[in-house]
Amino acid sequence: MIGGLEGEKVRWTDTVKTLGEKIQLLVGDCLVAAGMVSYAGPFTSQYRAELEDEWRKAIKKIGLKSTNNISMRQVLGDDVMIRIWSVAGLPNDNLSVENGIILFKSRRWPLMIDPQTQANKFIKNMGKSVETGLDIFKPSEGNLLRNLELAI
Repeated sequence: MIGGLEGEKVRWTDTVKTLGEKIQLLVGDCLVAAGMVSYAGPFTSQYRAELEDEWRKAIKKIGLKSTNNISMRQVLGDDVMIRIWSVAGLPNDNLSVENGIILFKSRRWPLMIDPQTQANKFIKNMGKSVETGLDIFKPSEGNLLRNLELAI
């Protein structure tokens, strides 16, 4: 058993070394991710990439360390969660995944302009997995919504 754990000691030592190096980059990486979540939501994919690049340049300019070409997706993306989103109907392109990250990492409700109804289907599918469910109102049900607000 001790001989079997010897290999783990080497792996653990490497892991500690790697984490020690990554901790030096944490502030810069998180700054890029936080800036993107806060400000990048309404923009196109190309403009988001340019904005992310500007964040990285600004961080380097003030002397903070960050991972080369760090992105919001690398910092905040969870491969398992992204796969769940994909199964729920979210397209797997980078813009859609970034939108999902912004949606789930933001503290406020986003405005979704959805001409292809992809977000609509995605939110409804995700709502099925929530214990409390999801209430859906159409604009034509304005009186129902106003009555609900008065009841709350």
